[in-house]
Amino acid sequence: MAGANLSPRQKMINMMYLVLTALLALNVSKEIIDSFITVNQGLENTKATFKSKMDATYATFQDRARENPAKYGAAWASAQEIQKLASGIVAHIDSLKGLVISETEGLPMEKVMGTDNGVDTVLDLSYVGKRDNYDVITDVLVGSEPGTPKDTKNSARQLKMMLEQFRDKVKAAAPEDPKLQASADRMFNFEDRKDAGGTMNNWESMNFYHVPLAAGVTALSRIQTDIRTMENELVAQMLGGVEQESFKFNKLTAITQPLSSYVTVGGTYRASIFLGAYDDQNAPEVIVGKVDSTSKPPTIIGEGKTLPMEGAKAIFEEPASSAGLKTVTGIIKFKPVGGELQVEPFKLEYEVAAPSLVVSPTKMNVFYRGVDNPVSISVAGYSASAIQPSMTNGSLSRSSDGYIVKPGSGNEAVVSVSVTNPDGTKKALPGVPFRVKNVPNPTPYFGTKGVNDNTIKKSELIATRGVLARMENFEFDLKFEVVGYTVSSTIAGNFLERPCSGAALSDDAKQMLERVKVGQKVFIENIKARGPDGTTRNLGALSFKVI
Repeated sequence: MAGANLSPRQKMINMMYLVLTALLALNVSKEIIDSFITVNQGLENTKATFKSKMDATYATFQDRARENPAKYGAAWASAQEIQKLASGIVAHIDSLKGLVISETEGLPMEKVMGTDNGVDTVLDLSYVGKRDNYDVITDVLVGSEPGTPKDTKNSARQLKMMLEQFRDKVKAAAPEDPKLQASADRMFNFEDRKDAGGTMNNWESMNFYHVPLAAGVTALSRIQTDIRTMENELVAQMLGGVEQESFKFNKLTAITQPLSSYVTVGGTYRASIFLGAYDDQNAPEVIVGKVDSTSKPPTIIGEGKTLPMEGAKAIFEEPASSAGLKTVTGIIKFKPVGGELQVEPFKLEYEVAAPSLVVSPTKMNVFYRGVDNPVSISVAGYSASAIQPSMTNGSLSRSSDGYIVKPGSGNEAVVSVSVTNPDGTKKALPGVPFRVKNVPNPTPYFGTKGVNDNTIKKSELIATRGVLARMENFEFDLKFEVVGYTVSSTIAGNFLERPCSGAALSDDAKQMLERVKVGQKVFIENIKARGPDGTTRNLGALSFKVI
């Protein structure tokens, strides 16, 4: 049966078909069978009316797709697929009707099939003499076994498969219209059901097994009407769906949208200038907040901030409390007159630059080997993401606070920067040279005594455990590892030397120092230490008079 929104005439025809089908199950008279002629003629007229209506709809659709392919093109392509599929099935059903009438009456197909105003037609049932014949339509569409209908060319099972394909295509073309999908499921329901005798039966046999030719042909006409009805509903919905996406505005304003407010010498200023349309009598609602883009339509997570409006324009203000790239998200709600609420997300980005004074001490541009040299690199007018630095004689990598430079073996390194302009073009800026130096040597200490100390108490001498290497007045916190030294002194008139491996005194050196007398000198010589860069440094010597 046809779906919703049927005319009273169509509802009457459908009801007559149901009544006549029920009466046939009671083996009523030939006059009842002849009544199918009236029902079939009504269905044929309805089918022709739908065809004319659909032709006009398709013509409108095609004209709009030609005028605006970007807007209507995709929908028109889908509509053409539906048109081709529906027309193909309707033509196939006409051929089935012509086939069963031809074989029942013994007429050639050219006597049964014809055209009327360019539309395929089938011989009217009123001109069929054997319209109460059961055999031919049963043999052609079902076969001898109603429980297992045949699956051959021109069979009812083949027709069912075509109708199922059409139903599924309709549903796929209207994924967001549950009402239309439910109508398609009802209209093309092929589940087994009980016949007049209460026995479960399949769709093929229910409609075409051992039924008079007039009833079977009328059933086929009903299916054609259902196809045209569903086609009309779907294509009208597709065309209307495109139209609903159009908005009506009454004001135009010029809008200038620069790619960036910053332009450097040698760069290019680029902006989009276009007309913006709005309805000053129907302002939208603009809400700033975190957007849940997975919901349909998009929604604000938590609490949002509704912006004040000046006419149809929202005004956004935010204090620039910190430097860096700022991102603002939100949604715009707009309900066109006579339409449904529309919700669109938006994203706004802007850069906040802190005022800064840059003083470059050119004589102090130094990188040290073997350590991580932290560097801050920025270019006025460009965000950090638009800067691509590089360097010679070393490596440069990102860190949480900027960049880390590790220079190589050469005496100079040059840091260069390439920036990406808002229009996507790149520009190389002049490089900045840096001297590359080794980390200075650490200062050796024997306990707490250093190079500036000349004396040491006997108690301190005995208590000291070894030699240390300390970095003094240096910007980097570096650790040097003492790898060896020599301790010497004169004991009982003999000059003795005791080597030490590592920072700690050797046992031999400790025993020797315990024998040193007040007034004698102790020498710490050949002090060597290994730095974080892996190189071993000679730190010289220390000497103390024991007091």
